[in-house]
Amino acid sequence: MADAISGLGGGGAATPWAVNAATSATYATSAIVCLFGGPLATRVGIRRLLILGAATFPINGSSYYVNLKYHLQWYLVFGRSIGGIGTGLWYIAESTMVLTYPEDHRRGSMLAFWVMSRNLGQIVGGVISLAKNYHNTHGKTIATDTFLIFVAIEACGLPISLLISPSDKVRRQDGTSIRMSPPLPWREEFKIVWQTVIQPRSLWLSPYFFYSFFYGEVLGTYLTLNFDVRARALSSLIVPISIIVFVYSFGLLLDYKAWSQRKRAVLAYIIVTVPTLASFIWLMVNQVNHNKHGHKKLDWTSPGWPNAYLPFLIMQISGYQCQTFIYWLISCHSDDINTNARAAGVFRAIEASGQAISYGLNSCVKSNIPPLAINWGLFALTVPGCIMVIAKTPRERVHDQIVHDDADVDKKVQAEH
Repeated sequence: MADAISGLGGGGAATPWAVNAATSATYATSAIVCLFGGPLATRVGIRRLLILGAATFPINGSSYYVNLKYHLQWYLVFGRSIGGIGTGLWYIAESTMVLTYPEDHRRGSMLAFWVMSRNLGQIVGGVISLAKNYHNTHGKTIATDTFLIFVAIEACGLPISLLISPSDKVRRQDGTSIRMSPPLPWREEFKIVWQTVIQPRSLWLSPYFFYSFFYGEVLGTYLTLNFDVRARALSSLIVPISIIVFVYSFGLLLDYKAWSQRKRAVLAYIIVTVPTLASFIWLMVNQVNHNKHGHKKLDWTSPGWPNAYLPFLIMQISGYQCQTFIYWLISCHSDDINTNARAAGVFRAIEASGQAISYGLNSCVKSNIPPLAINWGLFALTVPGCIMVIAKTPRERVHDQIVHDDADVDKKVQAEH
């Protein structure tokens, strides 16, 4: 539902600026929480993190509803900040599960299934939004009672999360259990987290982590400034359906065993990169023309709708493929739950920091040209690090041991302890 609300562009508001500021606060708190992913996963447990995260979900939808209906922007910022803490806990849990639980031959498809599951929520939200706003061709904001339905669905997260099994009881299809390292004292855990942050692989991928969802609010602002409410409601349905189709196909490629793991990494990176570059150029041209000539917000019946909307859609698909690829690339180097919790925590912390800065930037800048240019520059900075890590990706995943830098860190700390 959170992604469904984001898919409305500016949270369904007439302008995106206040929502951007509130969302920046959300990701700022999420980044802080995610940085301690390893210690939290070890001490609290994946299941409890899911429960605590789900408990904050309804606050997210209610903050949008209150802002649109009563214009209480302080509650929007407050609610989104509290939601950011829960989102951080949820990020740690879901990231660790999706990196660790699947068998080797199903990592790509399970990552794709996870992304598909997230976008099923967007499809439900898109259907609701389109049904409530189908005739809303002249309104400036999404119908406020749309968010009451979203809140009701978000409230289901807590009771459902209580049904999740603890990690130590999970068994894969082949009967194997989940690898778990013994808990360490807090001081040692923080030391390992720091070592995870500064290890070469993390440093090389940091620009890619930071960029991975930086584009999100640029697209949200683009959608809000260029399309009317009805077209935005339709977009909230088109985007998740397209993501499900393309990301699932992408996941099958990541699991294609006829090719080595490294070859799959190279091909996957090309598939993500080429459409991203093309859509960035297309979006920039469209936004320059819009600023120069100006036009009314486009409906889906408007002549210029396909040209304006297609690069937005391509960028959304490429963005989720980018996320899937990053998780898969991280999972190539370890199959231990504690190690993956630290790696996932670092990834989500850097990613959330990028989103916080992106939304903060877009809440202050009233033109979409500078943020688009910044996104272009950020993407260019990611290329050298990605090439370095992909070149060192193992040809096949190593089992029964924690490989590379994480293993060395764990062994050293445990020996000292």
